Amino acid sequence: MTLEEIKKKLPKSLEITKTCYEGSEIVFYTKNRSFFVEGAPEIKELVTEFRKRVNIRPDPSIVVEPEEAKKLILELVPEEANIKDVLFEPEFGKVIILAQKPGLVIGKVGETLREIKRKTYWSPEIQRVPLFVSNIVNRAREIVHEEAKYRKSFLNKIGEKIQLKKGSKEGWVRISLLGGFREVGRSCILLQTKESKVLLDCGLYSESPIETHPYVDAPEFDIDALDAIIISHAHLDHSGFAPYLYEYGFKGPMYCTPPTRDLTTMLTLDFIDVVQREGKKSPYTSSGVKSAIKHSVTLDFNEVCDITPDMRLTFQNAGHILGSALSHIHIGEGLHNLLYTSDLKFGPSKLLEPAFTNFSRIETLMIESTYGGAHDIIPPKRDADANLIDMINKTIKTGGKVVIPAFSVGRAQEAMMVLAEAHQQGLLNVPVYLDGMIWNATAIHTTYPEYLSRYLQRQIFHMNNNPFNSEIFHRVSGMTERKNVIDEKEPSVILTTSGMITGGPIMEYLRHLAGDKKNTLIFIGYQAEGTLGSRIQKGWRDVPFPGGNGSQKLLKIEANIATVEGFSGHSDRNQLINYISKIRARPERIIIGHGEPSKSMNLASTLHKLQRVETIVPRNLDAIRLR
Repeated sequence: MTLEEIKKKLPKSLEITKTCYEGSEIVFYTKNRSFFVEGAPEIKELVTEFRKRVNIRPDPSIVVEPEEAKKLILELVPEEANIKDVLFEPEFGKVIILAQKPGLVIGKVGETLREIKRKTYWSPEIQRVPLFVSNIVNRAREIVHEEAKYRKSFLNKIGEKIQLKKGSKEGWVRISLLGGFREVGRSCILLQTKESKVLLDCGLYSESPIETHPYVDAPEFDIDALDAIIISHAHLDHSGFAPYLYEYGFKGPMYCTPPTRDLTTMLTLDFIDVVQREGKKSPYTSSGVKSAIKHSVTLDFNEVCDITPDMRLTFQNAGHILGSALSHIHIGEGLHNLLYTSDLKFGPSKLLEPAFTNFSRIETLMIESTYGGAHDIIPPKRDADANLIDMINKTIKTGGKVVIPAFSVGRAQEAMMVLAEAHQQGLLNVPVYLDGMIWNATAIHTTYPEYLSRYLQRQIFHMNNNPFNSEIFHRVSGMTERKNVIDEKEPSVILTTSGMITGGPIMEYLRHLAGDKKNTLIFIGYQAEGTLGSRIQKGWRDVPFPGGNGSQKLLKIEANIATVEGFSGHSDRNQLINYISKIRARPERIIIGHGEPSKSMNLASTLHKLQRVETIVPRNLDAIRLR
C-alpha cells in the first residue's frame, strides 16, 4: 500500500497536509491542532495494521514563532529544571529542550510536555545536559542538529527504500566474516539476504602490528551495495573503522543506541589524535567521523525498527558498557532470527544491568568468547571490589601513589563507582585523579542515567546522590596539572588511560612513578598479547619505553604490580554458559567469535555437549549459510 493510499484511509477532518517516511516511521504533517496534540484512534489502527511507528508532526503553518515558543516553554517549565538551551528544527516541526532535570520538563504523567504542545504546537524533544561539561556530547548533538535539513532528506530516502514490505517467507540468509573471529579485535560481519546487505559492527584492531582493519577487500563486500551498519557498542574494535566507510562514500544509516553514538564520536576522534601524535596515518579524518554521526539513526532498547525491506532490528541491553546492545534481527516474514551478542556481561556490576535474555525466537546465536577458556573463571565482584580497596589502602599507608590504567569507557566508570562507595563508607580518604578521556566518557554516562543499573538510577533519581559527582574525584586537564599530581607528596589514586598502556597519559605517570617501590600499578582490565601492559603484568621489570625523537629506552619497573580480576565488562566462561541456558529461546546453531582460537574452540566444545546444538568456530573470510 502506498503512502497516498494510507492517507486516504484517514478522515479529511484530520487535515493532513503531507505524508512521508522518516526511516522506518510513517509521518503525517497536520494543520489540525487537536489532532496534533491529542492524536486519533485511526492512527492506532494503522500502527496495528502495518506494525510501523506513526509520528504526528505540525504543519509549519500552525507552529508558534520560535521566539514566542521559547518564552512560553520557559514560563511553563519550573526553573529547577535548569534549561540550558532551546533549539528549533523546523524541518521536523521539533523543539529540542536541553535541561539538567528532564523529569521537570516532562512533568507529572507528562502533563508539562503536553502543555508545551498545546501552547506552542511544536513537537518537544527533551535531552539531558551532562552533569560535567563535555564538548564531545555537545559535538555529536550539534552535528545532528546542524544537519537537520540533510537528515530529513536522508531519512525520507531510507523510508522509501524500506517501504511497507514484510519480506519473504522463502529465501536464503548468509554471513561473511570480515574480522573478529579466532582473534579479539576488528569485529565485522556482513549479513546478506537476497534483498539486503548489512554490516554488524565495523571495528579496527589498533594493537595488531600487521592487520588493523577488517577484510573490506573481500570479494563479497561492496560499499555501494551496502544498506546499513549496525554498531553494537562504542569500543574501537567494534566501531572504530565505520568512519572510514563514510569518508570513502558510504551514505547509508548507522544504527546504534544514543550513548553509543556519543561515545563513538569521542573514541574515534581521540583515535585520530593519538595516531597523528605517534606520527602515523589515520585511516580516516574527522570528516569521516562527522559523516558517520550525520548518518546515525539512534534506537533505544526494546525499540523495533525496520532497517531494510526484509530485516527488522531490536536492540536489548548487553551489560558490557554504556549503551552496548544485543542485536536481534528478524529476517523476512519469519524466515530467520539472528541474535548477535557482540560483547556481553551476564553478571553483577554496579554500573549496568546483566544482559537481556527474554528473546522469543532465535535460530542462530553469535556470541563472544573473550573469556571462554577452560580456566577463565572471574572471582565474585564483591571480592574484586574489596581487593581493589585493600590494595589501594596498603599503598596509601606507605605514602605511595596508586596508578590504575583503565579503558576510558566502562572499566573506568565501574572503578569510580567502587571508589566512591568506599569513600562514602569511610574506607578511602585520598583524592582520585581522573586523566585522559575518562572525564569526557563519565560526562556521557551522566547524560544517560536511564541506561545505567537500577542501583545507580536509585542513587541518582531517588537519593539525590550521584556517585559520579563524588567529592573524591578531581579532573586532570593538561600537562601542568599532570605534573602537579606526580610531584604531589601526599598519597593519591590516579585513574588514567590507556587501559593497555599503549599511549596516552599513563605513559607520563609510568615514566615518573614506576621507579618508586612505594607506588603500585594495578591492572583491572584485559591486556592484549604484545602490549606494554601485558608485558608489565607478566612480570617484566625492564620494558621498552618511548623516549624522545621516536627512540626507545628501557624503563625499570620498581613499583608493585598487581592485578584485580573481576572488573571485566566481558562474561567469563561460567557466565557465557549460564547466559545461553537462560535465554528463553533455544538456538539451533551457535557461532563463536571474538576470542583467542583455543578459547573459542574450548567454549564451542563445551556448549555442544551441554546444549546439543551445532557449534561453529569460523575463521575470518569464512562464509556460512544460515538458511
